[in-house]
Amino acid sequence: MTAEAAGKNKRRRRGGGIQISRLTVTIVLANLIGLVILLLGSFGLTQYRDGLILAKLEGVRAQAQIIADVLAQVAIDETSCQPVEEAEIERAGESNAICSLALNEGDVTEVFNRVWDSFEGRVRIFNAPQTFETPPVKDASALLIEDVVLRRDKIVMSDLPPLEEGGAEGFFNSLTTDLTKWLSDVLSGGFRKQAARRTVEDELNSALASSPFASDRGAASVRLNENGELVASVSVPIRKVQAIYGVVTAEIGGIDDLVAETRRSILPFFGLAATAAILSSLLLTAAIAQPIRQLAQATDKVREGIAMAGRARIPDLAHRRDEIGELSAALRAMMQAIYARIDAIESFAADVAHELKNPLTSIRSAVETLDIAQKPEARAKLMGVIKKDVARMDRLITDISNASRLDAELARETRAVIDIRKLLKDIVDLYATINKEGDARVIFDASGAPLYLLANPSALGQVFRNLIDNARSFSPKDGEVRLFLESPHDRYGMIRVYVDDDGPGIPEDALDKIFRRFYTKRPAGAAFGNNSGLGLAICRQIVNSHGGRVFAENRRGGAEPGDEKVAGARFIVELPAA
Repeated sequence: MTAEAAGKNKRRRRGGGIQISRLTVTIVLANLIGLVILLLGSFGLTQYRDGLILAKLEGVRAQAQIIADVLAQVAIDETSCQPVEEAEIERAGESNAICSLALNEGDVTEVFNRVWDSFEGRVRIFNAPQTFETPPVKDASALLIEDVVLRRDKIVMSDLPPLEEGGAEGFFNSLTTDLTKWLSDVLSGGFRKQAARRTVEDELNSALASSPFASDRGAASVRLNENGELVASVSVPIRKVQAIYGVVTAEIGGIDDLVAETRRSILPFFGLAATAAILSSLLLTAAIAQPIRQLAQATDKVREGIAMAGRARIPDLAHRRDEIGELSAALRAMMQAIYARIDAIESFAADVAHELKNPLTSIRSAVETLDIAQKPEARAKLMGVIKKDVARMDRLITDISNASRLDAELARETRAVIDIRKLLKDIVDLYATINKEGDARVIFDASGAPLYLLANPSALGQVFRNLIDNARSFSPKDGEVRLFLESPHDRYGMIRVYVDDDGPGIPEDALDKIFRRFYTKRPAGAAFGNNSGLGLAICRQIVNSHGGRVFAENRRGGAEPGDEKVAGARFIVELPAA
């Protein structure tokens, strides 16, 4: 185990309870990111801001139109209206007379002192420009007559901030103010930039060019005042008949304050939502992250237990009936399969040691006896025993090697759709070519429609060769081994292959034992050591890996009716059809 892996295992084992992990942080962030986006979107308040500005513009427009109408009746001195010189008119291409003195400043001041204390906002009165240049207004301050801020009659009291704020509290307040201003600038940056590009001169020029017959007289805009505050402004020309004597500009602020107040009112709801999101994240952590951590710790213990020849258990979370429950069940099944494989390997190793020990013991005895044997016949007999035991060991080692590699080969090799009828015919033809005098013949009727299954051809061929070799070894001299193929009863049924012999049969208590590794039980008089006891075990292993099964039974029925004498052994292989 590397140091890095050991460190991870230690971190996993640091106590129980809800632990802050990467998955926990991911869950919290996933729950909070939507709320943050919603908060930022609500801080933009685009629709609310636009509706607020539209309402303020409507109010300011009504105020400006009333002021313009009153001033048109009170503050205009028609006798002072003199046409501009004809040369200038001709140069400008105009024929309308423009008043040289548009408004009476004294009358304007008198009007504001007496009438407009009920209005709110800033009101400015401008004279009409006395030029034909384009644009006519280049400097609004040169035309300004009156600039007043109108408020309702009320007294507003508020505590002044301390002259100096020091320490952590002052720093926190300053930081909060700067952060709020920065956030406001970021969220409404584009809108404020457009407002900053608008000027009073642009608004006055638009008002002078507006039609007197429009339902909304003058021009309206949202711009920044001298203090950088967002204001809603309306400029309305002061007209009498068709002549323009001046312009009333009314503006009102407070937009930023109202929007900021609305944003602040959202924060408590965001705090509640964030608290709910964090609590739900912790619940998800307890329901997801913590069980996964437990499973990870358990798998570490299983791995360490395997390394230390111990056993560990995976927590059983199948009762959850969700993905984590499925993961727990899968890990438990995997662990059981691993332990089963370990047990099989241990049992196989013990069986191998036992099987190899027998010929080694025989060889040792023969060698020890060979030293004291004097007669050539005895020495030759001992040498024959040694040779047979060496051949037996060679056969055992070969079969053991094949059996140990079988699982890996079955996992690596690809499977294909094969015709089992043709495969059996090829195997039977091979035995027909190598059959010797006295050996049992292998018979198979290959007629019939093809039967397809998905299998590994070489591995499946080994199964039937082992079964045929086993049947031939138990068959009498010049006997027969018969193969039968049975089609499945439905589309998803099992294909059956029968291998029958005419031997002595199988003891009833050994019908399943014969498929165990190294199990051999030969009839009296059979040559000793010619079989390793792995052939049938390999057959079962291969058939099981193909999703089928193989088993044995005895054939009964003698020559006479009703005779239940054992007539031979039968091996049945069932494989799923393709």
